[in-house]
Amino acid sequence: MTKRRANHEGSIYHRKDGLWCAQLSLDGKRLTKYCKSQRDCRDWIKSMVTRIDGGLSYEGTRITLEDFTRLWLKAKELSIRERTLFQYGQLTNNYIYPSLGKMRLQDVRTAHIRAMQLGYHEAGTGPRTLQMIRSLLYSVFKQAVREGILLRNPVEAVERPRVEQKEVFPLSEDQARQFLIAASGERNEALFYLAIMTGMRQGELLGLMWSDLDWDKGVIHVQRQLQRIERKGLFLTRPKTRSGKRKIKIGPGLLEHLSRHRARQLQESLAAGDTWEEQDLMFPNSLGKPLEPRRIFKEFKELLKKAGLPDIRFHDMRHTAISLLIDMGIPINAIQERAGHSKASVTTDIYGHAMSRAQDMAAERIEDLVAPIAVKLTQ
Repeated sequence: MTKRRANHEGSIYHRKDGLWCAQLSLDGKRLTKYCKSQRDCRDWIKSMVTRIDGGLSYEGTRITLEDFTRLWLKAKELSIRERTLFQYGQLTNNYIYPSLGKMRLQDVRTAHIRAMQLGYHEAGTGPRTLQMIRSLLYSVFKQAVREGILLRNPVEAVERPRVEQKEVFPLSEDQARQFLIAASGERNEALFYLAIMTGMRQGELLGLMWSDLDWDKGVIHVQRQLQRIERKGLFLTRPKTRSGKRKIKIGPGLLEHLSRHRARQLQESLAAGDTWEEQDLMFPNSLGKPLEPRRIFKEFKELLKKAGLPDIRFHDMRHTAISLLIDMGIPINAIQERAGHSKASVTTDIYGHAMSRAQDMAAERIEDLVAPIAVKLTQ
């Protein structure tokens, strides 16, 4: 009668075909590993015992990457945004599951992930998507390490795809003035003023409520944004990062624009009557509901054409605001807080072009200030 092994008790024997076999009991079931040497068998048993001590179960040794990731995503429903969850679902279904999903979690190696990454790159997948796939897998395997299924994260040794910084096309001071002249009298004139004066993102602008504005102090509290969730529609959500929730000081001129905009909005709501749905939005549609971002995009493009300006993105209005602040010599930390960047280095990385231009201006101005002037002395 064969003696039943206890948990953590391993055995090693040499097979007739030349391979070495290591066996270990876990949860009353036998784990087997075939190796080329006795030493490899001992190393495997030692590694497995460490993982068992860390909480590894028999089911954990059998679970596939796809099954583990689905469980991980299910748990994430409690802590991440719905749009992010949808994005993770696309990445797993379109990229991760087809290539690595059927592999046992514990069998996935760095080489497998690197080969997947290279294969998708050669197939034309963009670097930003590859970067997101790597980031998602890193989090999944990090959880597997926490649960004792793995000793190390195989994604750590996989190179992070490099994403080229998108070129920005800010308007000059004169061009910004031209644009605002073109927007004068338009229904959403105040929105475009805010975009250029504050550098707020489009979603942040469309998510503003009148209760976010402190009229006495001239401060806007940014605490939500309008986002489109695929197949569901438009929703107001909290900022993606802690730094995104911030206060922005505005001047009396902009407050006057907002005051006129509010009066116009009140007239619009009275004209709409019972069809108006009051949500306290600063920039709603004609019925008080969230304004469709595509409508603002279309209006923005028409205004650019009307002003005779280059065809830029709406997001370049944000770049315009920040670049103008840099040209004015505003301290980078103040600009970082106003922009909602997590660190000043993020601001300098994105706006290196403006920083360089500001350095040139500084050099010229300091020369003008201290350059010696020849003075004719009289006896």
